[in-house]
Amino acid sequence: MAKSGRFLAGALIGGTAAAVVALLLAPKSGKEMREDLAKKTDEWLDLASDYTDDIVTKTSEMGSIVKDRASDLSEQASDLASNVKETVSDSMDDMDDITADTLADLKRQSSDLSDRFRKAAGDAKDVAEDASEDIVIDAKETKEDAKDTVSEGAEALAAKTKEMNDETPDFSEVKEELKEEVEKNNPE
Repeated sequence: MAKSGRFLAGALIGGTAAAVVALLLAPKSGKEMREDLAKKTDEWLDLASDYTDDIVTKTSEMGSIVKDRASDLSEQASDLASNVKETVSDSMDDMDDITADTLADLKRQSSDLSDRFRKAAGDAKDVAEDASEDIVIDAKETKEDAKDTVSEGAEALAAKTKEMNDETPDFSEVKEELKEEVEKNNPE
Protein backbone atom coordinates (compact mmCIF):
# COMPACT_ATOMS: atom_id res chain seq x y z
CA MET A 1 0.00 0.00 0.00
CA ALA A 2 2.80 2.38 0.88
CA LYS A 3 4.44 1.82 -2.51
CA SER A 4 1.25 2.60 -4.43
CA GLY A 5 0.70 5.69 -2.26
CA ARG A 6 4.22 6.89 -3.08
CA PHE A 7 3.66 6.13 -6.74
CA LEU A 8 0.39 8.10 -6.72
CA ALA A 9 2.05 11.02 -4.99
CA GLY A 10 4.96 10.93 -7.45
CA ALA A 11 2.60 10.73 -10.41
CA LEU A 12 0.58 13.69 -9.16
CA ILE A 13 3.64 15.82 -8.45
CA GLY A 14 5.28 14.87 -11.76
CA GLY A 15 2.10 15.51 -13.72
CA THR A 16 1.59 18.84 -12.00
CA ALA A 17 5.17 19.88 -12.70
CA ALA A 18 4.83 18.88 -16.36
CA ALA A 19 1.57 20.81 -16.70
CA VAL A 20 3.10 23.89 -15.08
CA VAL A 21 6.15 23.79 -17.35
CA ALA A 22 3.96 23.33 -20.43
CA LEU A 23 1.75 26.24 -19.44
CA LEU A 24 4.70 28.47 -18.61
CA LEU A 25 6.40 27.82 -21.93
CA ALA A 26 3.22 28.44 -23.94
CA PRO A 27 3.01 31.94 -25.46
CA LYS A 28 -0.02 33.24 -23.56
CA SER A 29 -0.89 36.37 -21.64
CA GLY A 30 -0.63 36.39 -17.86
CA LYS A 31 -4.40 36.24 -17.48
CA GLU A 32 -4.71 33.29 -19.86
CA MET A 33 -1.84 31.55 -18.12
CA ARG A 34 -3.44 32.02 -14.69
CA GLU A 35 -6.74 30.68 -16.02
CA ASP A 36 -4.97 27.65 -17.51
CA LEU A 37 -3.07 27.04 -14.27
CA ALA A 38 -6.31 27.25 -12.27
CA LYS A 39 -8.01 24.80 -14.65
CA LYS A 40 -5.11 22.35 -14.49
CA THR A 41 -5.02 22.62 -10.70
CA ASP A 42 -8.72 21.78 -10.52
CA GLU A 43 -8.25 18.85 -12.91
CA TRP A 44 -5.40 17.41 -10.80
CA LEU A 45 -7.34 17.86 -7.58
CA ASP A 46 -10.31 16.06 -9.13
CA LEU A 47 -8.03 13.27 -10.35
CA ALA A 48 -6.44 12.88 -6.91
CA SER A 49 -9.88 12.76 -5.31
CA ASP A 50 -10.96 10.07 -7.79
CA TYR A 51 -7.87 7.97 -7.03
CA THR A 52 -8.46 8.36 -3.29
CA ASP A 53 -12.09 7.28 -3.66
CA ASP A 54 -10.98 4.28 -5.75
CA ILE A 55 -8.48 3.23 -3.06
CA VAL A 56 -11.12 3.43 -0.33
CA THR A 57 -13.61 1.46 -2.46
CA LYS A 58 -11.10 -1.27 -3.33
CA THR A 59 -9.98 -1.58 0.28
CA SER A 60 -13.57 -1.87 1.46
CA GLU A 61 -14.20 -4.55 -1.16
CA MET A 62 -11.10 -6.44 -0.03
CA GLY A 63 -12.32 -6.32 3.58
CA SER A 64 -15.67 -7.77 2.53
CA ILE A 65 -13.97 -10.52 0.56
CA VAL A 66 -11.75 -11.41 3.53
CA LYS A 67 -14.77 -11.57 5.84
CA ASP A 68 -16.68 -13.73 3.36
CA ARG A 69 -13.72 -16.10 2.98
CA ALA A 70 -13.36 -16.38 6.75
CA SER A 71 -17.06 -17.16 7.06
CA ASP A 72 -16.76 -19.79 4.32
CA LEU A 73 -13.75 -21.37 6.04
CA SER A 74 -15.63 -21.42 9.33
CA GLU A 75 -18.60 -23.13 7.69
CA GLN A 76 -16.36 -25.65 5.94
CA ALA A 77 -14.54 -26.48 9.16
CA SER A 78 -17.86 -26.88 10.96
CA ASP A 79 -19.17 -29.12 8.17
CA LEU A 80 -15.96 -31.14 8.26
CA ALA A 81 -16.23 -31.55 12.02
CA SER A 82 -19.86 -32.65 11.65
CA ASN A 83 -18.90 -35.12 8.91
CA VAL A 84 -16.06 -36.53 11.00
CA LYS A 85 -18.37 -36.86 13.98
CA GLU A 86 -21.04 -38.55 11.85
CA THR A 87 -18.50 -40.90 10.26
CA VAL A 88 -17.09 -41.89 13.62
CA SER A 89 -20.60 -42.33 15.00
CA ASP A 90 -21.59 -44.49 12.01
CA SER A 91 -18.43 -46.54 12.36
CA MET A 92 -19.13 -47.07 16.03
CA ASP A 93 -22.57 -48.43 15.25
CA ASP A 94 -20.98 -50.93 12.87
CA MET A 95 -18.47 -52.11 15.47
CA ASP A 96 -20.55 -54.18 17.86
CA ASP A 97 -17.58 -56.33 18.79
CA ILE A 98 -15.55 -53.40 20.24
CA THR A 99 -15.55 -53.19 23.99
CA ALA A 100 -17.34 -50.42 25.84
CA ASP A 101 -14.05 -48.80 26.90
CA THR A 102 -12.75 -48.59 23.35
CA LEU A 103 -16.07 -47.21 22.17
CA ALA A 104 -16.09 -44.51 24.85
CA ASP A 105 -12.51 -43.59 23.93
CA LEU A 106 -13.44 -43.17 20.24
CA LYS A 107 -16.37 -40.92 21.16
CA ARG A 108 -14.14 -38.75 23.31
CA GLN A 109 -11.53 -38.48 20.54
CA SER A 110 -14.13 -37.57 17.91
CA SER A 111 -15.56 -34.94 20.24
CA ASP A 112 -12.06 -33.55 20.81
CA LEU A 113 -11.49 -33.44 17.06
CA SER A 114 -14.80 -31.63 16.52
CA ASP A 115 -13.91 -29.11 19.20
CA ARG A 116 -10.47 -28.55 17.67
CA PHE A 117 -11.96 -28.00 14.21
CA ARG A 118 -14.49 -25.53 15.58
CA LYS A 119 -11.79 -23.70 17.53
CA ALA A 120 -9.53 -23.57 14.45
CA ALA A 121 -12.40 -22.22 12.36
CA GLY A 122 -13.14 -19.57 14.98
CA ASP A 123 -9.47 -18.60 15.15
CA ALA A 124 -9.29 -18.34 11.35
CA LYS A 125 -12.36 -16.13 11.32
CA ASP A 126 -10.88 -13.84 14.02
CA VAL A 127 -7.61 -13.50 12.10
CA ALA A 128 -9.47 -12.69 8.89
CA GLU A 129 -11.62 -10.06 10.63
CA ASP A 130 -8.54 -8.45 12.20
CA ALA A 131 -6.82 -8.39 8.80
CA SER A 132 -9.82 -6.77 7.13
CA GLU A 133 -9.98 -4.10 9.85
CA ASP A 134 -6.27 -3.39 9.35
CA ILE A 135 -6.82 -3.06 5.61
CA VAL A 136 -9.64 -0.55 6.14
CA ILE A 137 -7.48 1.45 8.58
CA ASP A 138 -4.57 1.45 6.11
CA ALA A 139 -6.88 2.61 3.33
CA LYS A 140 -8.15 5.51 5.43
CA GLU A 141 -4.59 6.52 6.30
CA THR A 142 -3.59 6.32 2.65
CA LYS A 143 -6.58 8.46 1.71
CA GLU A 144 -5.56 11.11 4.25
CA ASP A 145 -1.94 11.00 3.06
CA ALA A 146 -3.10 11.44 -0.53
CA LYS A 147 -5.26 14.42 0.44
CA ASP A 148 -2.31 16.00 2.28
CA THR A 149 -0.04 15.42 -0.71
CA VAL A 150 -2.54 16.96 -3.11
CA SER A 151 -3.06 19.92 -0.79
CA GLU A 152 0.69 20.46 -0.50
CA GLY A 153 1.06 20.24 -4.28
CA ALA A 154 -1.78 22.72 -4.82
CA GLU A 155 -0.24 25.13 -2.30
CA ALA A 156 3.16 24.83 -3.96
CA LEU A 157 1.58 25.39 -7.36
CA ALA A 158 -0.29 28.45 -6.10
CA ALA A 159 2.91 29.86 -4.57
CA LYS A 160 4.86 29.27 -7.78
CA THR A 161 2.06 30.86 -9.82
CA LYS A 162 2.09 33.92 -7.58
CA GLU A 163 5.87 34.08 -7.78
CA MET A 164 5.77 33.90 -11.56
CA ASN A 165 3.04 36.52 -11.79
CA ASP A 166 5.12 38.84 -9.59
CA GLU A 167 8.15 38.31 -11.85
CA THR A 168 6.51 39.07 -15.21
CA PRO A 169 9.38 39.72 -17.66
CA ASP A 170 9.56 42.87 -19.78
CA PHE A 171 9.52 41.83 -23.41
CA SER A 172 9.61 45.35 -24.87
CA GLU A 173 13.39 45.22 -25.48
CA VAL A 174 13.14 41.83 -27.11
CA LYS A 175 10.25 43.08 -29.21
CA GLU A 176 12.28 46.08 -30.42
CA GLU A 177 15.27 43.88 -31.26
CA LEU A 178 13.08 41.49 -33.23
CA LYS A 179 11.46 44.40 -35.05
CA GLU A 180 14.90 45.74 -36.01
CA GLU A 181 16.01 42.29 -37.22
CA VAL A 182 12.90 41.92 -39.33
CA GLU A 183 13.43 45.36 -40.86
CA LYS A 184 17.09 44.50 -41.62
CA ASN A 185 16.14 41.25 -43.30
CA ASN A 186 13.14 42.70 -45.15
CA PRO A 187 14.08 46.18 -46.41
CA GLU A 188 10.75 46.66 -48.22
